[in-house]
Amino acid sequence: MDTRDFLHPTALTLTRQRSLVGMDGRDLRRGRDKGEQVRILRGVYVPTDVWKAADDDDQYLIRIQAAVLTRRSQPVLSHQSAARVWGLPILSRWPAEVHFLLSAGSKRKSRAGVVWHYDHFRDDEVVELGGYLVTSRLRTMVDLARTIPFASAVASLDAGLRAPYLLPDGERSETIAKEELQEAVARLGSARGCRAARVSADFADGQSGSTGESVSRANIHLSGMPAPLLQVAYPILGGGEDRVDFTWEARHHIRRLPLLGEFDGKVKYTRDQYLAGRTIEEVVWIEKVREDRLRAPNRGMARWLWAVAVSPARLRTLLIAAGLRPER
Repeated sequence: MDTRDFLHPTALTLTRQRSLVGMDGRDLRRGRDKGEQVRILRGVYVPTDVWKAADDDDQYLIRIQAAVLTRRSQPVLSHQSAARVWGLPILSRWPAEVHFLLSAGSKRKSRAGVVWHYDHFRDDEVVELGGYLVTSRLRTMVDLARTIPFASAVASLDAGLRAPYLLPDGERSETIAKEELQEAVARLGSARGCRAARVSADFADGQSGSTGESVSRANIHLSGMPAPLLQVAYPILGGGEDRVDFTWEARHHIRRLPLLGEFDGKVKYTRDQYLAGRTIEEVVWIEKVREDRLRAPNRGMARWLWAVAVSPARLRTLLIAAGLRPER
């Protein structure tokens, strides 16, 4: 489902709008009872087939749009909700609640699938994006770093620092330097979550190629294993290069061999844009040839999937079995 379809969705129905033309919401409630409609928020419905066809990303966009449409004035999306509009990833499913930001000192009770945050913010920390008011990408990254677990924050920050940064519609956005992120976190002073934000901002690296790589790197750190080099390129005889997610130098290996590490999210085997007209079997064969090429000159190789990437203990066990020596 195209993200842009939900920037101005037509599938949502509000009982408030029906009242303007002399109708009420009884038929929508009956549709819900029959399984034909899903109530997103009080007074907001979407056809069940549309809801079931949407993945977790798109369902959260529907929730965001529903929450925005029920406000009397246009609210400012923040935290995970702003992250979704910007296309910043988090580790786990999107929350059930939509997050809005209000100036410090305001009072609005969180209820009915909406969470209000109260904080100081500058005018330049709120921008318009796709018809929404959202916290700027930098402000969103800082808010996430303050409030979500380390591995998830690293995934968000790494993605936000990536250059070029592509919005969900494919358009380029401005590049944010790591120093800008660190300066923004420093401005927090002693505000709640500042220490966690500093740790995540210092650890963030825009070289990480995917959410899975970022989560792996965070949990490698938490597991007490040495920090790898990122995106090291190895020349191919005859031209070209193989770029590897992680490389540990020989000094970290018990047999004094370089160790290469790769996160395999299986995306390349399932999505059309990665298959590029090839069959899954062809892609798997190409990947095998690549791995054999990388292993050949006295190098070790470790590969892992999501179940290992999200577990510091399992990552530690796998890397020790591959010959890597723990730092602590």
